[in-house]
Formats: sequence, structure tokens, C-alpha cells
Amino acid sequence: MNRHSFGLDHKKILLLLVGCLVLMMILGACTNEKKTSQSEFKKQYFEGISDNWYIKMVSEMDSNRSYIISYIGEGIKPLNFKYEIYESSYNPTFGEGEFKNQEEFEIYVNCGGPCDALPNSVPIQIKWEGKEEKVAIRNKK
Repeated sequence: MNRHSFGLDHKKILLLLVGCLVLMMILGACTNEKKTSQSEFKKQYFEGISDNWYIKMVSEMDSNRSYIISYIGEGIKPLNFKYEIYESSYNPTFGEGEFKNQEEFEIYVNCGGPCDALPNSVPIQIKWEGKEEKVAIRNKK
């Protein structure tokens, strides 16, 4: 065996090792990229209180939220009320609530896919019996 053929094999082995190292770095980068781009959903809990209302929001799935409204004011709780929830400035959720025989009124918001992230504070407006009150619910991590 001459030195020239041995040197060529040595170069091929070195080139093969460098190629494998580069390939492993590329695959490692792709794996890390996947982990950082996929965010895992975390349960959310917001709550707020005003003179007459206690409101909390719980989100245990990324596609829906549940708002629970309770009257905590003096006297008899109103039978009916209206609400406006400002999760975002361009698309508020609004409707009417009724207490009937329960202490709380629950609102289900289905986002039709993953919900948009909420700001740290969500303003909610409640109107009842000619009165109006704003409650800001805040993220309770």
C-alpha cells in the first residue's frame, strides 16, 4: 500500500466525519426549532371585583373560556342584567344574563379554534336596573 492511497482514504474518512457532524447540527437545530415554536397551552385564571359584582374567567382549554358572574351587592340580586366583555378592542362579547334560582351566571365563549391571548386586564361592563358598573378582571398567575 503506498502513501498516496492511504492519504486519500484518510481524507475520505475526515470528510465523512465532518459531513456527519454538520448533518447532526442541522437536525439538532430543527428539533430545537420545533420545541420553541410549539407553545403548550397553560390554564388561565382571571378575576375582578367591584362594589356589586365578582367576575372570574377560567380557561382550561385553548379553544374556549368560561366567565362566571356573581352579584355581591347589597339587597336583592337583580333578575336580569346585560354584560359586555372586551377581550379585544375590535370584537366584544355581549349578551344578557339571568339569575333565576342560581347564585352565579356562566358565559361560555367558544373561539372556534385556539383563542387569542388575553391582555393582563380585561374590562367588563355590567348594566342592571338602570345602573352600570365596570369590572376589570386581571390575570392571577
